[in-house]
Amino acid sequence: MCEKDAIQRAQNGDPVAWGRLYELHRRRVYSLCLRHTRNVSDAEDLTQDIFIHVFHKLYSFRGEARFTSWLYTLALNFVRLHGRRQRRDARYIVSAPIEETRHFASSGPPTQTRRFALVQALSSLTTARREAVLLRDLAGLTHNELAGQVGISVIASKSRVHQAHVAMRRVLGIAY
Repeated sequence: MCEKDAIQRAQNGDPVAWGRLYELHRRRVYSLCLRHTRNVSDAEDLTQDIFIHVFHKLYSFRGEARFTSWLYTLALNFVRLHGRRQRRDARYIVSAPIEETRHFASSGPPTQTRRFALVQALSSLTTARREAVLLRDLAGLTHNELAGQVGISVIASKSRVHQAHVAMRRVLGIAY
C-alpha cells in the first residue's frame, strides 16, 4: 500500500493503514524526538504520543503539502511543547521554597548547586516518573490523589515514585 492510499484509508478509519503510516514514518519521528530530548526513554514515549496525536489530527491533512512535511511540523511542535513543559518543571524545582526541597538534600538546606543537581536528576527521569515525583513530592499529593489525577492505580503510583527516587539517588550519588 503506498503512502497516499494509506493516508486516505487511515482518514476513513482503517487501522491497517494507520499501521502502515506508522511503519513508514516512525524512525524519522523517533530520530527527531531523540535529537531534541537526548533521552531514549523520552524519545520513545514522545514518538508514541506524537503518532496518537497524528491519528487524531489526520482528518485535518488536506494533501496540499507532502505528508512528511505535515507530519514533521506536527512532530516538531509536539517536541517543542514537551521541551517547554520540561523547562517549566525545572524552573519550578529551582524556584521551589527550601522547605519543599528539603527531603532531597542529603544534609542541610539545599544550595543553588544542590538545586541544579536536582534539576539534572529530574531531567534524567522518564516523563511518567518525573510527573509522579513532582506531583507526590512537590505538590504534596497522596498516592490516591496522584493515581486519580494521572489515571493509574495506586500501586503504579507508588512504584513510579519509588523508581524515580531510586533513579535520582543513583544520579545524585546518594547511597540508598
